[in-house]
Amino acid sequence: MPHLLHRWSKSLSSSKGSVTAELAIAMPAVSLIIAVTLAAFALQVERMKMVEVAATAARAIARGEPEDLVRELANQMLTAKTKTSFQLVMLENLACVTLVQPVTVAGLGARAFDLTETSCARKMGL
Repeated sequence: MPHLLHRWSKSLSSSKGSVTAELAIAMPAVSLIIAVTLAAFALQVERMKMVEVAATAARAIARGEPEDLVRELANQMLTAKTKTSFQLVMLENLACVTLVQPVTVAGLGARAFDLTETSCARKMGL
């Protein structure tokens, strides 16, 4: 029995640093996954803001509010660091507002893609 205990303790001491090495190898991958997840969450929060602002702007235009005032209020509601473009399309009985915001990748500074949201509201008095 003492021989078995000696063999077990010897094998345990030979793999002492393997957990540290495995953790050192896996840590960059885990950090990257966490960073991508947080960036996706932040992007979704920004998108939800754009949904709200586009819907509010479309309803205001449909009520007959002046376009310049609606543009100004929409820019105040969006607190993005990048410039968001505001496009208004008047259809037969709808007022549609499209917001386009460029999205950049942190660290690269390059424009990755555009986040676009469109909302329409029925014109009043029809």
